[in-house]
Amino acid sequence: MSGRTAVRAGGEYRGACLMGSPSAFRDLTTLLLDVLQARLTGGDEPLVEEHQVKPLSPAAMDDDSNVRVGLYLHSVSTDTGRASESPEIDDGHKTRPPLRLEAHYLLTVFPDTTLEEAVNSVLDQQLILGTAMQALYDNSVIEPENVPPSVGDGQLTITHGDLDEIDVLDLWGSFTDVPKQPCATYRVGPILIDSTVRTPFERVSDRDLRLSRTEDPDGATSDEIE
Repeated sequence: MSGRTAVRAGGEYRGACLMGSPSAFRDLTTLLLDVLQARLTGGDEPLVEEHQVKPLSPAAMDDDSNVRVGLYLHSVSTDTGRASESPEIDDGHKTRPPLRLEAHYLLTVFPDTTLEEAVNSVLDQQLILGTAMQALYDNSVIEPENVPPSVGDGQLTITHGDLDEIDVLDLWGSFTDVPKQPCATYRVGPILIDSTVRTPFERVSDRDLRLSRTEDPDGATSDEIE
């Protein structure tokens, strides 16, 4: 995946998966892991093995873990980049527009416990972080044909640095007794989740209106719609 387009091993996403389904976040995370694994595990000298890139929180790591790269979905927000959509009218029913969201990820590189020299471990972490960030930057725009149908039918954007330094420190503070590691934050969207609520809807039909004028015995007139 050296270009600016990320494609799963099977090529373009096709199949019976519904657009905007509840599996959107799972499938989006899988797509991003594909991007990272392709760059970090490929080439003549891979930096990590595929099983060492996981969708895990820093709090899930322990001394025996061999995970080197964690991609953690830490929060979700409303996508405000587009005006509100109107309900969809189809077959006599009205459906609410999809829920438009953005996913916020923490990308973390963990130390290699097999390296004896602390300096080598630190430099190794920094190399892997830079390579992972390069992969996400090269694929910062994912075209609709490469987006899982469950996520939506439009273009996805991967944006680096959606949290400032204080917010990043606060996020790490939520992980009890976990030392801070080299990391970066990302915002990905828009993600669409369809509504399952359909309500009956009847369109207003055209009517022929006639205006008639009547006069009472006193000579007063009034207009009536027939």
